[in-house]
Amino acid sequence: METTTQFENVPKVAVVIVTWNSMRYLFDSFESLVHQSYRDFSVIVIDNGSDDGTVEFIRTHYPTVFVLQNFKNLGFAKAYNQGIKLSKSPYILAMNDDVVLTEDFLSEIVYFAQNKPQGGSFGGKLLKLYTSEMNPAEKEGGQKELVKSDKIDAAGLKIFKTRRVINRGEYQTDKGQFDRAEEVFGLSGACTLFSREALNDVVIRKEYFDEDFFAYKEDIDLAWRMRLYGWQNWYVPTAVAYHHRRLGGSKKSSSVGIASHHKKLPKVLRYYSFKNHHLMLVKNSIPKNLFVHSLYILWYELKMFGYALILEPFQIKSIIKFFKQLPKTLIKRRVIMGHRKVSAKDIRKWFR
Repeated sequence: METTTQFENVPKVAVVIVTWNSMRYLFDSFESLVHQSYRDFSVIVIDNGSDDGTVEFIRTHYPTVFVLQNFKNLGFAKAYNQGIKLSKSPYILAMNDDVVLTEDFLSEIVYFAQNKPQGGSFGGKLLKLYTSEMNPAEKEGGQKELVKSDKIDAAGLKIFKTRRVINRGEYQTDKGQFDRAEEVFGLSGACTLFSREALNDVVIRKEYFDEDFFAYKEDIDLAWRMRLYGWQNWYVPTAVAYHHRRLGGSKKSSSVGIASHHKKLPKVLRYYSFKNHHLMLVKNSIPKNLFVHSLYILWYELKMFGYALILEPFQIKSIIKFFKQLPKTLIKRRVIMGHRKVSAKDIRKWFR
């Protein structure tokens, strides 16, 4: 248990942002932090080897921001871990560089978190942020205007019996259908407030986010582990932010629709998605729940492997990488299951 004295003279919140050639997003994102009504926070930027002027821009225009500059891309998971370790605050906001907060975001989410001692993570209502078409006269060196929409980007994470995970409510028009604070399976890694106590409880080999994931689905993996350890993940609708999501989920739920969307994603993202999905299952699955949902999982996996082997032969490399990482993943699994505090039934209720 953390003691109050550990956090004396330390900001209540550390905002940790990972950047990688992020110049086009920085101004709007950082200005939203400047204008927060809640002031008890610091900002830590971990840069993953940007070569577009990102670091120079931050150091010039936001001199109070601490910047750690990696000289190559170490991945989102490792970079976020670096930021968490550098901070001393009792709460950490892991925030994407393409997120714009509303003025009261921090005040709303921190107040809520302080009243939920079993809360491990907290996420607000994320709405989609779009880039407007520029006037031809503005295209030379001009900054594109961002347009805030009423389309939901994420209202927490939803996991199915197949173990497929989606952003809850994505692409729906916000009509108040997600205006109730409630527990969810997990939160989108785009913008999540974590309790340091919870992070320290679930850390494995000094890693909060699993660095074997490199990028993609590390947020789902951490959310699942927090649930297994007995922590709660809360959706807080009064904390509103906008997300310029570069790669959204599929608008369709059918297999054909999902496959069609999947094909449009960059190859590197499909590689990590495939590998990390299976690392996550190995680490966090309870055998009883696998048995109960075996038909759903097997059918989904058959479709996934069939699609990959026929249309994505490059996934052979991700399968080879999976087996190389499997011994370490099994060790992590033993740690997780050894610390598990909830029953198979408690976790099973989240699989829709």
